[in-house]
Amino acid sequence: MATLTPPPPAPGGPSPDGHPTGHTAATGRPPSGTAGPAPAQPSGATFAQAAPAQSQVPGQPPSRSAPAQTSMPAPGESSPASGPGGGFAAAGSGAAPAGGAPGSGGAAGPAGRGDAATAAAHGTSAGQGREGGSRSGAGERESAGRKAAAVVVAGLLAACAGLAFDGVFPLESLLPVVGPAAGVPCVLALALSGRLPLWGTIPISVLAWLTTVSATLFREQAWLGFLPGPSAAGAALTGVRDAGGWLLTTILPAAPGSPAIVLVSFLVWAAATVAAELALRRRAAMLPAVAALPVFAVAVVLGVAGGGTVVPYAACFAGLVLLLGLVRTGRSPLAVAAGVPVLALLVLAATVVAPVLPVAERPFDVRTLVEQPPPRPIKGVSALDQVSAWLQNPRRELFTVETSSDANLRLAVLDTFDGVSWTSSAGFVPTGGRVPGADDAARETVEQRFTVQKLPGPWLPAADRPLSATGTDLVVDPATGMLASTQAREGLTYRVTSGIRRYPAAELRHATPADDPEQRRLPDGPDGRTPPQRARLGEIARRATKGARSPGQQAAKLASYLRKHAVNDVNAPPGHSYRSIEFFLTESKRGTTEQFAASFALLGRALGLPTRIVVGFRPGEKKGGVRQVRGGDVLAWAEVEFDGIGWVPFYPTPSRTRSGDGGDVAEGAPKQAKEIEQAINDSAGQAEPTPKPSTDRPTPPPVPDEDASAGPLMWLAAGGGLAAVYLLAVAIVPAVRRARRRRAPSPAARVVGAWRQTVTRLRTAGLPVTTGTLTAGEVAFLAERALDPAAREPLTALAELANLATFGDTPVDAADADLAWRHYAAVDAVVKGKVGVLRRAAGRLSPVSLFG
Repeated sequence: MATLTPPPPAPGGPSPDGHPTGHTAATGRPPSGTAGPAPAQPSGATFAQAAPAQSQVPGQPPSRSAPAQTSMPAPGESSPASGPGGGFAAAGSGAAPAGGAPGSGGAAGPAGRGDAATAAAHGTSAGQGREGGSRSGAGERESAGRKAAAVVVAGLLAACAGLAFDGVFPLESLLPVVGPAAGVPCVLALALSGRLPLWGTIPISVLAWLTTVSATLFREQAWLGFLPGPSAAGAALTGVRDAGGWLLTTILPAAPGSPAIVLVSFLVWAAATVAAELALRRRAAMLPAVAALPVFAVAVVLGVAGGGTVVPYAACFAGLVLLLGLVRTGRSPLAVAAGVPVLALLVLAATVVAPVLPVAERPFDVRTLVEQPPPRPIKGVSALDQVSAWLQNPRRELFTVETSSDANLRLAVLDTFDGVSWTSSAGFVPTGGRVPGADDAARETVEQRFTVQKLPGPWLPAADRPLSATGTDLVVDPATGMLASTQAREGLTYRVTSGIRRYPAAELRHATPADDPEQRRLPDGPDGRTPPQRARLGEIARRATKGARSPGQQAAKLASYLRKHAVNDVNAPPGHSYRSIEFFLTESKRGTTEQFAASFALLGRALGLPTRIVVGFRPGEKKGGVRQVRGGDVLAWAEVEFDGIGWVPFYPTPSRTRSGDGGDVAEGAPKQAKEIEQAINDSAGQAEPTPKPSTDRPTPPPVPDEDASAGPLMWLAAGGGLAAVYLLAVAIVPAVRRARRRRAPSPAARVVGAWRQTVTRLRTAGLPVTTGTLTAGEVAFLAERALDPAAREPLTALAELANLATFGDTPVDAADADLAWRHYAAVDAVVKGKVGVLRRAAGRLSPVSLFG
């Protein structure tokens, strides 16, 4: 970088060490702020005689803006009239800064500051001083406008961080919470700016937050529906305290009416308040963005276990940070508008690159560090024990469902048999909507709205596998998708989005049983003895599936055998123990859907198939857009678990319309169930060996090497990420550096910062000013040759100000700092007019711009 060197002392001026050179300070040199030689003075007259005298307040130092004093300067001191720039010209330049020269904005130079007499002595007019004052007022208004714009962007940053909780709470619940939490603090900060100190705004902000959450989230506890009484304030503070632990131990997203959303309001409000105050009270360009960053981090950490992605919000957050940098660094509205496409491009690049980064595929879940509460079993009467009671009262209205689907509705999954009864081993956890655990198989989405009538709890029906469920106090078993409610009662309504599974026929023909010993186990009796019925069940199962060539064919033949072997009689006695099933299969051969489903499950386990029972309902009678489900619609069926496919339903209950002597019509079987059995039986004629029901699995097909295929993509993503980071750096670092220089704490530092910024601007434009040994005059000479003679005047004037700030014995003031930055603007304008766009862009993208 070009260096600042003290110039040789001019005749009549002081030397750098403060000793006189043999001439008086008032004669023999041009006054500071003029470009040419001083007017000829009478012999023996001092420069101080050219200005009228001005009285001085006793005990006060002479005013820098006052006219020259009538007294002569002491030996070794500069004359006050000569200004602080005396003797500190750019080395080799031969000219001093033209503080009042045309084109400088009419501002007074460093030697003459404001009054008419001094302006006349320096070749300027009082009108020019008034023009400079008006421009100063315009600058102040512009500064206030930039602060207001920075507060707005800071509020948008806080809002973006709050909306990143999209994976934790539904978006429709976040919008009315995040909007006031981000907007009201910004309005308060602008209204109270300059009227109250920081400590005085804090209680007002806290009271405003309590009022806002009382009016939006806790209206029932608030006074008059919006005032923060003790109940509303207590609920809000308790919600903030307990929300984190609750969100880490529940299935996300949270329910729409969850009070835990008050945590989002609190965090966004705090971030918006801090960011707005920093934008108004501090000069660091990017400091307000730091306030919203922790809120965004909390949203990312909590949202890993929820649905959706934070990538769009992260990209928008980065774009708003860059926009904040443009606004805070004093860019003009035109420059900010021109930067918007660049920001949009960066946001788009981040959105595209982020999902393919390796860390984006498997984000770390902080829940693994938190001890999760164990799933809570729900005790109650087995749903299979209630089948006979419902069948005895077939007109009893159990619930209604609004849906366009005619799929059967699942109520309970029973997978545990103790020799007497089938029960469920499900463990339930709270959910605010999402039901985890669904496989990636192809499913048809179905929407349902249920209203409970006379259905005893705690289990709640839903079609096939629920994907999401919203209602009051809903709990879910992630393994089976079963829904339940701790407050199941008449009039309860809830909504479910289900995925109806589609089973590929080609996979079913060659499917093998899953390795699930618990689902194949036939236990001993309650007395601990081996029941004799087990051997009998094995004989019946082998006879029923004779000729089957695959496990799938075994299951299909078993269902067909039961439909042909016994009669569906709703008046048959209940029970599904070992003895009851043996009696049903060997003697009575009459039973309800309870006995048919239980017989299939036990006979399947005798063959080594993993089985379980599902109790549910047919879709019911349709009236308009609502289906009425009654007790007579109850239905039980069995499911078999196949490796790589999951649980496949089979319907062993025959239709009630036949006598039992012929036909093979399943009770309540949907069309797909018939297609499943047909697809399995289509392979009956193929000569295949019957696989043994063992844990041996076929050799899986070779899996493509994901690492090999993902290698180029990972390198491409890494390269794109590095390029995006570099672009962010060259866009932010120079702007932040320029802002810090322009807002330095002292006028002298701002003057030196303007000089350094000018040299940096020349260097990025391609001028050879990188040796670190050039004087200011040499820099001006090079700029004149490479750019335009118009660059010499502001450069030499800026050099004198920089020399004055660095070596002068008279301190510079704020007017000098403003003048220095106006000279920088003049040089910048010359560079833009003479250097091509491509060359300037190359300079901006060069690594040199990072080390100005």
